[in-house]
Amino acid sequence: MGKSKKYILSKIDIRLDHVHGFQNPQNMIYINEITLIDYLNQNTDSDSFNLLVPPIGLYDASDQQKVFELLDYTNIVIPILVCSDDMDFSCTVVSTSVVEEKDCFVWKSFGYYMDMSKPIHVLPIAFEKYNYKKFVENFKGLIASGMIE
Repeated sequence: MGKSKKYILSKIDIRLDHVHGFQNPQNMIYINEITLIDYLNQNTDSDSFNLLVPPIGLYDASDQQKVFELLDYTNIVIPILVCSDDMDFSCTVVSTSVVEEKDCFVWKSFGYYMDMSKPIHVLPIAFEKYNYKKFVENFKGLIASGMIE
């Protein structure tokens, strides 16, 4: 765990909801009660994140397993949004660098692709440890409910 900085802690959640642009309810990540999509759009003055969804129900089982396993780690890059048309890592992927600080987890930086080779310029987002662990547990539960054993 690294040296802790002062962050304003945000609330994170993942839940099924009706979202503009989708006919059926979608699982969405919420940051302080706004979708991660809206958060990224607002903080980049764009609409390029519309129709992206969390990587749940990916068509490629090995991609889905990778997401499931990466969620348990910190100080690593994880995919948090994918293209809803393709539902794999071959199209648009938004990833974040997850860092564990002394008293919180931080989505430190954002970028496109699994290697974040194209940066997305938004500020880091910090989460209270208990809240983030609950989010990861819920995220993994949603993935597991769709995985074939």
